[in-house]
Amino acid sequence: MKGVRIMSEKKRANALLQECYNEYRIKLFNYCLSRLDGSREAADDCVQETFIVFYNKLLDGEQFENPRAFLYRTADNFVKRQKQKAASELRHQVPLESAADIGICDEEYCERLDQIDYSECANILINLLTDEEKNIYNLRYSQKVSVEEISERLGISRPAASMRLMRLRNKIKDMVYSFDIEKKGG
Repeated sequence: MKGVRIMSEKKRANALLQECYNEYRIKLFNYCLSRLDGSREAADDCVQETFIVFYNKLLDGEQFENPRAFLYRTADNFVKRQKQKAASELRHQVPLESAADIGICDEEYCERLDQIDYSECANILINLLTDEEKNIYNLRYSQKVSVEEISERLGISRPAASMRLMRLRNKIKDMVYSFDIEKKGG
């Protein structure tokens, strides 16, 4: 009987997620977009992360009297984190031209950085993806296809397409991080 209860909870969670996603996705996106100075990608990330947290809470059996309030509060927290992250990155950036001047790297290393073919590095990483991941990557980032259209082409729901994109982005970030560590010899 426990398996039946888990399945019914998952169906309830899926139904509530779909209902809230359809009702609040665009409103949350516009809210995040206005708070993130018009960065569509950052706003889309915040909305996806918000619904992932919401869905995980639903799967854990949490009940929401006011799902709208939870979604906006969660989105607001992601917006704040995004702004903190951007501010932190900006504080730690050093222009490549001045890196050698202030002793961060020697001149030879800076010249090698200038010669790196980043598109070649990207191609190497993309070739490590599965065929399905390559297809999704190509649709979203090369062809600039909307998440809605990706879901239609793949025959899946929009939340499922968003989840796959989020997982793909995280996988690529992990690969880039690993690639960077290997190049540094650490």
